[in-house]
Amino acid sequence: MKLIKLCVFTYLLTCFSTFGADFKKSVNPFLDKYCVDCHNAKKTKGKFRIDNLSVDFVNPNAVHKWAEMMERVSSGEMPPEDEKLPSEKEMAEFTQAISNKIKEGESERLAKRDKIAFYKLTREEYSNTIRDLLGVTYNASDPSGLSEDPSYHGFQRIGSVLTLSPSHIEKYYAAAETILDEAFPDKAPQIKKEHFPAHKLRNPNRSLPLTEEQYKRLRVDLWPGTTLSGHPGKGKHFSAKQAGDYTFRFQVSGLTPEGGFAPRLTFYSAALDRMFYAKPILAPEVKPIILEFTTHLPEGRHNIIVSNEAKGPDILHRAGRSGQEAFYSFKEGRGPFQYKVTDDNFKPLMPMIIVDWLEFEGPILESYPTPAQKQFLPSKGEKDVDIRKYVNAFASKAFRRPAHDYEIDHYSKLVENEMTKGEKIMPALKAAYLAILCSKNFIYIVEGDAQKNEEFVSNWELANRLSYFLWSTMPDQELEDMALKGELSKPDTLRRQIQRMLKHPYAKNFTKDFTSQWLQLNKVGKFPPDKKLYPKYDTFLEESMVNETIEFFSVVLKENLSLKEFLDSDWTMLNSRLAKHYDIPVSELNFHKVKLKPEYNRGGLLTQASILSLTSDGTRHRPIHRGVWLLESIFDRPPPPPPANVEPVKTTPTNQAKATLRMKLKAHITDPNCASCHKKIDPLGFAFDNYNAVGRWRTHEVVNDGKGENPMVDASGELSDGRKYKDAHEFKQLLLSDIDSFNRAFVEKLSTFALRRTMTYDDKESLNKIAALSKENGYKLQSIIETLVLSDLFKRR
Repeated sequence: MKLIKLCVFTYLLTCFSTFGADFKKSVNPFLDKYCVDCHNAKKTKGKFRIDNLSVDFVNPNAVHKWAEMMERVSSGEMPPEDEKLPSEKEMAEFTQAISNKIKEGESERLAKRDKIAFYKLTREEYSNTIRDLLGVTYNASDPSGLSEDPSYHGFQRIGSVLTLSPSHIEKYYAAAETILDEAFPDKAPQIKKEHFPAHKLRNPNRSLPLTEEQYKRLRVDLWPGTTLSGHPGKGKHFSAKQAGDYTFRFQVSGLTPEGGFAPRLTFYSAALDRMFYAKPILAPEVKPIILEFTTHLPEGRHNIIVSNEAKGPDILHRAGRSGQEAFYSFKEGRGPFQYKVTDDNFKPLMPMIIVDWLEFEGPILESYPTPAQKQFLPSKGEKDVDIRKYVNAFASKAFRRPAHDYEIDHYSKLVENEMTKGEKIMPALKAAYLAILCSKNFIYIVEGDAQKNEEFVSNWELANRLSYFLWSTMPDQELEDMALKGELSKPDTLRRQIQRMLKHPYAKNFTKDFTSQWLQLNKVGKFPPDKKLYPKYDTFLEESMVNETIEFFSVVLKENLSLKEFLDSDWTMLNSRLAKHYDIPVSELNFHKVKLKPEYNRGGLLTQASILSLTSDGTRHRPIHRGVWLLESIFDRPPPPPPANVEPVKTTPTNQAKATLRMKLKAHITDPNCASCHKKIDPLGFAFDNYNAVGRWRTHEVVNDGKGENPMVDASGELSDGRKYKDAHEFKQLLLSDIDSFNRAFVEKLSTFALRRTMTYDDKESLNKIAALSKENGYKLQSIIETLVLSDLFKRR
């Protein structure tokens, strides 16, 4: 051990020899005395080594590691309590020496930045941009669309992660061809409208003697879990002769049993792996309602499965009518093998849907020629077409900034070459537009100038940053006008634009995208709950869980509430499906604000089912996962990854009393290398042990191994700083008392999302300023967004 320490110390002395005496004097002895024993080549606690740590303070990766070490020491996290501890003077000298060196290298690090930065559009941003550029509703997540976006700690828009490969280019090329064909059709499409009465949706037995009047009165009854066709996985075929928006209309009734769930009508395409429509239906049998929705369909024949997606009895095939008998009304009799669907007073006993007819119409066009054709193509009678004018208009719009002369020359030449080969003006222009849509200037948000090393973004680049931050799409005309005038970077102008944009319907994109990525909501349902353990769990509940969190964030944003609401609140957003899951009396189908009582044991984000379920594995809650999620999403302090080959938690022998997962974990964590991390992680997760794997409240933990009664839940704990709590409510109060830590972490998460990159040590001062202003403004969400956008951090390249 002494030899290892000597080697490491010698190495560090060599590395630091180029630096000043103060730095060597403060850093080398400290590392040798307190750090080397646990962070060397043979013993790498937390997967952090000091012996090979670069001392190049111009290298951002090295700076990040030194900064992390400095922060952990200054916060008292390192060295751990069971090791030899430095004095306050030693800690101050150590951290100050590192801080000075990091600061010295800052200007050189900034000077070494790439002159141009590229941030690829995500799939959703690509679709939104195409919609606003050409009026085409292109779904980039379809199987024939674009590749899935990789994520980094939940964020799916980090520029360094969103790479482009040759296979991606092929997908972008195919997408652009499809989009341009729809945006610039050769002729006005023929709108097709088909009406399907009940007997065409599910034909009754042909041997049944039915009059024409009886055929007209036919209806289709959808039992829970059954489809319109009467056969699982089989749907109704609809033909889209060309890609476009198509409207579905239908007349339905929905019957809900007393105290039960409402039936939920769904339209799903397995080929596209896309849910077109999902809505609970409430309408009396004698007073059906007409509903409609519009969706985008690629060209071709589509098998769309229409279902009653509701929880009900597990019926056999013969229990439903399956098209074998005519159905007019539940009051007119039931089939011989059917379960009773109503009582003697014809009140429903299970969630049922009745379909009377369905219509299919499209493609829907507002006008022909399309708005895109009017803007970017010459009219058929136009003579002496100015090719450069149209190329300039399309390229400038697509690139989200005025096109350069050399770009206009390049694409105009392409048009001329196509025409030289015999193409007419329209397809020749489309060839140039295809090249533009496949250009890096469209696929990427491009910032910077190869000829300069600008410190701040231009007005056009600022317009893009702001628009993709708050709308996830390209700038609108007003933002473009402000950029063209050079006024967007002015604080008053920016402030007005922020307020306008947050009131715009597109702000829902920010609410959904940021909330989902910050909180990692894409993990909800990743491990589907065991159907035997959680029989009432279904996709409607899962969607409601996620929507509660998104709707909750939306209200905090719209009402400019404090960040404190995220940690604890006396309200939440509920619909009847999720409320039933929480045992809260709510009858309204749609999400709305609900006042919470203490006995509901809810409030804030941390006790919402989405958060509690995404940190579970489908069979049981996971306190360690919940603790790690809190460290990552709430404190922005992700712990090091666990060591390999960790032994699984052992089951309790059948001759011993049942034990909670917490008890088993306590016996499981014996390795001292693991214990130091678990001391920080586990108390954060134990606070929520009163909530099971799908977020329902409980006082006892259901245990399948061991003997005796299910044990009581213990949700008390002690944080690493000594503060104690007895349950989730008290734990949330501890978090509120330390709101500044959450405020600082939230500001960094928001900045990461807005700037599409990870934050570095060089951003620390700016982040601290934003956090300080947030505190002055009462931690209000809109105010934080405004402070961020007005800051140099947002405007700086």
